[in-house]
Amino acid sequence: MKRNYNQPFITILIVIIFSLNGTIVNPNTFSQELTKGIEANGGSLVLLEEYTATWCQVCAEIEPDVKELALIHNERVALIALHPADGVDEIGNYASSKRISALFNGSVTSTPTFLLDGKIASIGAPLMSQLNTKILQSQSKKSNFTEIYFSVKRVNESLNFKIEMDSNYDGIVNIMILENKVTSNNYIGDLEKFDNVLKEMISMNLSNNEMITGTSDWAFEINNSIEKILINATYKISGDMNLDNLGFLASHEIIEGDEISVKGAVKIIQGIENANDSSYFLLIFAIILILGVFASLGSLSNNKLNEENE
Repeated sequence: MKRNYNQPFITILIVIIFSLNGTIVNPNTFSQELTKGIEANGGSLVLLEEYTATWCQVCAEIEPDVKELALIHNERVALIALHPADGVDEIGNYASSKRISALFNGSVTSTPTFLLDGKIASIGAPLMSQLNTKILQSQSKKSNFTEIYFSVKRVNESLNFKIEMDSNYDGIVNIMILENKVTSNNYIGDLEKFDNVLKEMISMNLSNNEMITGTSDWAFEINNSIEKILINATYKISGDMNLDNLGFLASHEIIEGDEISVKGAVKIIQGIENANDSSYFLLIFAIILILGVFASLGSLSNNKLNEENE
């Protein structure tokens, strides 16, 4: 019997790659870092998108739990709040309405609704334990993801973005701008400021280099060489966007039937890196390494036994 020496190391490599999902910047230095330019590499990020509303009582009640769950998965999950442009929710905007329409194929559902990597995970208020399980399941399927280099830099009154991917991909690339501490005067419950709000977005078709979603504030260029897809995009800062409270996300998606399937995502957000994450991955690394050693020893024993029997 031929032993596979590489399998444990391949598994370890996959686990290490899972930690490469973006960049988390200290809020105290975010503005300065944004003017210098911030870079991120990754792709295995899970998108946790919540269709919510300022007038939704249930949404307000579960919001602290949702934030806590997202924080537990800090480096591995991006929480995105989608507010409807229904004339009642003051936070609703063009970008969110377009994203909602794309995710639900034009069919409006109830609030709250949660999606993981473009697919509905829960309609209504979920048990956080069940949602956590579904997040872990989504993470376990991330062994074959689109690797993305993503950067953003503020230049005067513009945000300049750069994305690099392998050239063998088609589908859609999105750039999302998220904003925290967005104020609403029309809200239910104790919430007055809302976080992770999708504020602006551009969607670009890699097949024909056309913009699918985006306003005139966006400009972009796609260059496809033999080895790389290079995207340069610029957003002209306008409106009431608070530059001190922003976060950014890039994703690669394809349409499967009537559903969006997220193939890769990476984020640049404000926050504090979860110190437990390093221990978490080291623990997994150690467990897999030990299992690999025992598996190898077991294979050696079996081989020796087979040789003796022969």
